[in-house]
Amino acid sequence: MKICEMNLYICNNHFKHLIVTPKVKLEKRKALIIEFITDRQVRYFGECNAFETDWYDDETIEIAREQAIKWFESFKNYEFYHFEEIQHALQNLEKFPATRSMIVMACYQAFYKLEAFHVPYGATVSGVTDENVRNLINTKPQRVKVKWSETILKDVKQLQQLPFKTEIVVDANESIQEDEAKKLKLLSENDILYIEEPFKNIEKIKNFKYDEIPPIAIDEKATSLEKILNYVKNDDVDVVVLKPFRLGGIDKVIQIIDILSDRNVKFVIGGMYEYGLSRYFTALLAQYATYPSDITPQGFYFENDIVACSGILKRGSIYFEPPHVNKLELDQID
Repeated sequence: MKICEMNLYICNNHFKHLIVTPKVKLEKRKALIIEFITDRQVRYFGECNAFETDWYDDETIEIAREQAIKWFESFKNYEFYHFEEIQHALQNLEKFPATRSMIVMACYQAFYKLEAFHVPYGATVSGVTDENVRNLINTKPQRVKVKWSETILKDVKQLQQLPFKTEIVVDANESIQEDEAKKLKLLSENDILYIEEPFKNIEKIKNFKYDEIPPIAIDEKATSLEKILNYVKNDDVDVVVLKPFRLGGIDKVIQIIDILSDRNVKFVIGGMYEYGLSRYFTALLAQYATYPSDITPQGFYFENDIVACSGILKRGSIYFEPPHVNKLELDQID
């Protein structure tokens, strides 16, 4: 395969509902999309999960755009015979995992046949509003993740009263303050599957007895295999959230999954308010997760998507077919 041409696009659709996290409020999701055109005029697309600003990570859309252009200029018309050669060519992007993940997503399709599959449905809500409750009742996810807020105890209680059985996860995004420790202890008395990133300084976990805090998951701290194994060994971490765009792409995550599985470490796959292309690959990895992952059905976040029918909800699980990108939803950039 030779990559002869590259196009870059932006998709910037409004969320159906305002996204509120402990760190930011989001009305729209701006995403960078890459298109590679081969010497045989086959087109492959990749989606970048970086954001427009550095509120979540230092690598922004603009940085990913610049790095993608540099990479393409270095390997334009280069003949790749095996996927391993792609991986070797991406070595200079180790410090830009979101860019690498986007390029891997596109190139993976040139060497591996994409299949259809089902995965469990794991919903995420920013607060438990009447509208969110109606949506959850209609879709019946196998797991609900709720963002930490001042009303977290009330939110969890409302979720526990839903008219169907679902696992509950709390996502704190490293935002719990010293004076909120009592809430953590009260949460531990509830049937919480785990809590993601309660503190920016993970050492604070050691201030609690084992039964005074829910099982702990790392998310933002899971930036490399070395760090993941260190946290699991030294900080009583129960679950690891693996996000492909932060770890460098699906191939990197597949390697980490094999290692964690051999060591009996629990893990889930994390998304980041994705469009349908990236959501397919997140779901592809989520087939192997310990618990339901951050996989949402078509239309959960956006009225319009770059992939039609990407993730159809069927009896509590989500059905995915290989994605086909609708370029009419994209705006080309230089």
